[in-house]
Amino acid sequence: MVEQHLCAFCGELIEPGTGKMYVRKDGTVFLFCTNKCYKNMVDLKRVPRNVTWTKDYAVKKTINMATKEKAEQKAEPKVEVEKVKAEPKVKAEKTKAEPKAKAKKTKAKAEAKE
Repeated sequence: MVEQHLCAFCGELIEPGTGKMYVRKDGTVFLFCTNKCYKNMVDLKRVPRNVTWTKDYAVKKTINMATKEKAEQKAEPKVEVEKVKAEPKVKAEKTKAEPKAKAKKTKAKAEAKE
């Protein structure tokens, strides 16, 4: 059976037959899954704990990405709204008394202000 290795930078599994191997002068061996990981660690000298898309960053921030996604799903429960048929609105016929009543109210307000 073929061994599976972890990427030295991002922490993901490396499929057999893919990736890069980098050996330092002191003999330490780094295995990288993609050229992106290789450049970030070797050329740009970035620390995996400070790069947001790595697993070390998630551990640093105590974020478990799977549990975070589950928590978001639980936070948004599906609410079923009951549809109630609204009664049709009946248009009230305006009588001649209604405009007169409004006019009396506005006159009374104006007199109260004075």
